[in-house]
Amino acid sequence: MYSRDEVKAITDKVIDMAKADAVEVEFNGGERSATRFANSNITANMVQFDRTAAITVYLGNKSGTATVRDFDDAALKQGVADALKRASEAREASEAPVLTGPQEYEPVDAALPSGVNYGPAERARAVRQSLDICAKKGVLGSGYIPKVYQTTCTANSKGLFAYYQYAEASFILTARTKDGGGSGWAGITGVKDTGLIDPVQLTETAADKAIKSQKARALEPGRYTVILEPRPAARFLSLMTGLFNARTAEGPVGNYFSGKERGTTRIGEKVFGEQFTLKSDIGNPILRQSPIGTDGLPARDVTWVEKGVLRNLYYDRQWATRQKKEPTPSSTSNSLVLEGSNMTIAEMIKSTRRGLLVTFFWYIRPVDQPTLLNTGMTRDGLFLIENGEIAGPVQNFRWNMSPIVGFNNITAVGTPVPIHTGESYDGPGTALVPPVRIEDFYMTSVSPAV
Repeated sequence: MYSRDEVKAITDKVIDMAKADAVEVEFNGGERSATRFANSNITANMVQFDRTAAITVYLGNKSGTATVRDFDDAALKQGVADALKRASEAREASEAPVLTGPQEYEPVDAALPSGVNYGPAERARAVRQSLDICAKKGVLGSGYIPKVYQTTCTANSKGLFAYYQYAEASFILTARTKDGGGSGWAGITGVKDTGLIDPVQLTETAADKAIKSQKARALEPGRYTVILEPRPAARFLSLMTGLFNARTAEGPVGNYFSGKERGTTRIGEKVFGEQFTLKSDIGNPILRQSPIGTDGLPARDVTWVEKGVLRNLYYDRQWATRQKKEPTPSSTSNSLVLEGSNMTIAEMIKSTRRGLLVTFFWYIRPVDQPTLLNTGMTRDGLFLIENGEIAGPVQNFRWNMSPIVGFNNITAVGTPVPIHTGESYDGPGTALVPPVRIEDFYMTSVSPAV
């Protein structure tokens, strides 16, 4: 979208124009587009092209920022002038900024031709394939296919030029029976290689679940063995990734990872189940996420938890300085991988005596922040497992559970797939997450969701 040379020319020009103690430029530009379909018809094709350059100037301990969308000389000069004016009128910070100098980053090719060229025609073809299967199976398909092609860069007067370009797409589908009595979900998100998107297979999965989820039987609330498919597993994981921030763990309040003495942590202690290993895998060939870490430092591979043992916390530059430690160049917001195995969901079901297969979590809300107790509901296909086989659909539940407890009770992991950890599907947040089996998952009450 914007080549390295094009962005370098813009950021260099801004830095040369600004007569200040230090200058920083944040460049963002590119395409965001999507195809939506509902009730087996395309309802919208959307595209947005945008670009911004946020100019921050520093005058001693004062700073000011202005954002421009036009990159001709007049617009850039006005942006610099606005930033300087705001800096001169700003309050003084307690200390001057520390800018990062030139860095070397691991090369990551994240703008593959398949992702760059995944346009309206390719998305329409995927919708057509999906809707043909929906029609054949007698269900209604509703879905979302977002595509992002973006260039980001942070440059400064100290010589930093942190450039990254990526293109990625997702395919998300909900299939429902025509009477609304059955619903099924399937999806894959944030993939750079769109060859990984298989609309036929995803639609078969969603449609079959919709059909099989009809006439759900009633079950009593209680504690169940659950197999969380990758989407609910990713949402469940996202509820605790903030715990790995050292500022939170070692701050005045502390958290689950705090040691017995204030300012210490439980690094080296077993805090999760044996089959829980969480890491940041920079340059992962599926994720292909940014090699640029926090504060412009090169991101590095970090193992956060290894076989249940806490190995690392994330230290930003300020907190690392205060605690007299080295900053962590990677955080859990980038290139996150929950390690899995070659086990399929079918094999996980076969090894489960009695439990529930969970397709989707929604409407998750916090209940108790110190313990990370959350509540949410299941939907789009919940099935009873008995003696290693799917016995049939059951009504949905509301659940109350902490991921701290849940991932302590993990007894099996499957094959990881790329899936968003948050509620949305078209921004940062894709991780590699496997299906997981968790014991004693608390289903508190019946939910009327389909």
